[in-house]
Amino acid sequence: MKKLTLFLITLFTFLGSNLLAQTQMRQEKVGHQFFIMVPEYMTRTLGINDAASVQFKSVVKDVYTFVIEDSKADLELVEMKFSSVSEFYNDFIKDFLVGTKDRSISPPTTLEVEGVKYVQSEASYYDKEAKSKIYYNITVAETGGYFYKILSYTAFSNKDKFRDDFTKLALTIRD
Repeated sequence: MKKLTLFLITLFTFLGSNLLAQTQMRQEKVGHQFFIMVPEYMTRTLGINDAASVQFKSVVKDVYTFVIEDSKADLELVEMKFSSVSEFYNDFIKDFLVGTKDRSISPPTTLEVEGVKYVQSEASYYDKEAKSKIYYNITVAETGGYFYKILSYTAFSNKDKFRDDFTKLALTIRD
């Protein structure tokens, strides 16, 4: 009799707990992992851009890079559906460095590497605080579920010295 009572209590406990939940639960994946190759002279850092997923710098060489990721699913939640990497790039670049002195942006180039689609351009402007001209290497990448903005910058006088490293870095992003 004790065993039957214990069995019934256990059965009703499990049945009762399932009845309390009104809906089924599902597991959600949170966070996203991606990979990027950076030059040995750059180290991971914080404080360059608050929206960035990852940031790198070399104070000695005066170079900085940050990556901002945008989930396509999250963009669609706010009714922003882009048909291509070029459309995403155009939406971003129209407001980039607007209102700065001597803003200049090169025409974009498009390419695809290992299934990742890219749009790249270069920009420069005069920075009042630094009292010098700044060079940006701008890359927007599209993978299956994400858009990435990879922005690297340095003093304009260092443009030719670091352009190839910035371009190479940007073309290595992978999910």
